Amino acid sequence: MADRALRSILIVGGGASGWMAATLLNRHLTPARCQITVVESAAIGILGVGEATVPPMVAFLRVAGLDEAFFLQACHASFKLGIKFAGWGAPGAPPLWHPFGLVGGTIDGMPLFHHWLRARLDGTEALPFDAYSLQAVAGDALKGPRPAGGGSPITERGAYAYHLDAREFATFLHGAATRRGVRHVVDDVLGAELDERGFIAGVQTRAHGRLEADLYLDCSGFAGLLVGGALGEPWESWSDWLLCDRALAVPLESEGEIAPYTLATALPAGWSWRIPLAHRLGTGYVYSSAFASDDEAHRQLAAHLGHAPEAIEPRRLRMRVGRRREFWVRNCVAIGLAGGFLEPLESTALYLVQVGVEQLIELLPDRDMAPAAAQRYNELVGAIYAEARDFVLLHYLLNGRDEPFWRASRAPAPPASLAASLELYDATGSPGWHHNLFRDTSFHAIAAGLGRLPKRAAPRATFSNAGQVREILSSIRARHAAIVRGLPGHAALLREIASARAAAPARGA
Repeated sequence: MADRALRSILIVGGGASGWMAATLLNRHLTPARCQITVVESAAIGILGVGEATVPPMVAFLRVAGLDEAFFLQACHASFKLGIKFAGWGAPGAPPLWHPFGLVGGTIDGMPLFHHWLRARLDGTEALPFDAYSLQAVAGDALKGPRPAGGGSPITERGAYAYHLDAREFATFLHGAATRRGVRHVVDDVLGAELDERGFIAGVQTRAHGRLEADLYLDCSGFAGLLVGGALGEPWESWSDWLLCDRALAVPLESEGEIAPYTLATALPAGWSWRIPLAHRLGTGYVYSSAFASDDEAHRQLAAHLGHAPEAIEPRRLRMRVGRRREFWVRNCVAIGLAGGFLEPLESTALYLVQVGVEQLIELLPDRDMAPAAAQRYNELVGAIYAEARDFVLLHYLLNGRDEPFWRASRAPAPPASLAASLELYDATGSPGWHHNLFRDTSFHAIAAGLGRLPKRAAPRATFSNAGQVREILSSIRARHAAIVRGLPGHAALLREIASARAAAPARGA
């Protein structure tokens, strides 16, 4: 039987998306048998104000064989234990956490949430749900996730993530990938040529002429040069649900302590992010142009940051929220912004790149490009995008603010998938999220944190001894407090890791 395995993959577009794709593919495919090429323009820059990630990034580094200490140093990265939301609830409500990892574990085989809810409804529990999260307790104490020379329950479970400089991350991955055999072409892609079947036969570049491959990955960002430009795959907008369509981004100098979490603060027409890197802060404002002009948003961001408007010069960005109808079209797969975009509220951008490539590796085609593989890929990745959308939308639907933007954000009827999750949650305490990035615990953190609780506890929870449950809840908090006391400060941990790396023999990524 003739060998029909892929011989070549061409990735159009570099940046973090293109180089993440190249790194993972190169790690799973034999470079001598399948040449991976990244072609990117020297004229397209990368926004480097700071990027937040989610826990699968830890697995990405491990699978890719990349040293965490080297990564932290090269990308000015810091640790992230979750996201803290300020001002999203009712007036006067304290900030709430979306912490990574399990919250408190299980009691009698059920997630802690159901026992916490029972106690809350009985009037015997005054603490918020996130008080039982180890990551939230450590984050509020500005602690790192582990000692410099060892591990902790947080790192052993991979229940943490990073903040990083996106520009330096792309450079870091470029170095690792090219050392392992990935070919790099710096050139402008002018367009693509289709064969008689409508497949991409090659792409035309300004200086290198025609480049051909068996499989093409479109990592060209919102431009979607291949999937949108050449193949004409339509875009499905989610702007009826998610109203924000603009962003202002600005880097600031570090202010000493480095918080191990992303801070998302509600503002009149959207929200401001605060991403603490090892050497500076990344910040900005995601907002709706229907509720604030660019100049108004500039003034609101400056006031929030405590600066005069003329003292900051933010970069202005337009956002298009939604996804391609299909991600895999014939012999082309759209990855990253070319395939879809969600505002960065839950730090999903690099995760959606990662999962898009991982699913492609699971369903890797040969040169025949079986339609069944593409269909399954589109179903799986589409479901992941939809669940991520639903989770971001949950924050808006449950917000407690009274400005016009925030009232309008509560107004749309949710997608059927989110409506079903809310109905199930109200009835059972579980939204049924078990398969993708955001599990039931994430839903519980946001819903409970914004004041939406089921009317009754799950029946199974009522069979547990209430007095013993109270003792277990108390012991969980005591155990977490003891663990946190043994953790170093976040900034101190980053310094120790950097010092240890500087003293170690030089080695690559």
